[in-house]
Amino acid sequence: MTMLRSSLLGGLCLAGFHMFWVFLIFVGWAQPFIDFVLELHMMDLPLTIEPFQFFVALKLVAFAFLVGCFYGLILYMFGKLVFRGF
Repeated sequence: MTMLRSSLLGGLCLAGFHMFWVFLIFVGWAQPFIDFVLELHMMDLPLTIEPFQFFVALKLVAFAFLVGCFYGLILYMFGKLVFRGF
């Protein structure tokens, strides 16, 4: 796997998770979902999900993509360092 592929894969994975979260907010399922997750962890936090905003969602997904690309790059370099002789 090349450095570019590893970086893009990390970016797409993290952006994909956040796209799912944006979808949940868009269809109105985010609040019940977060309430369910908090209940599973035996937590009672007063969290309120804000209404959907397109440009905020776009910034979230873009930022998640960039962070995922960075971590994909770090994992690539770590893998090259650890598995150098294989």
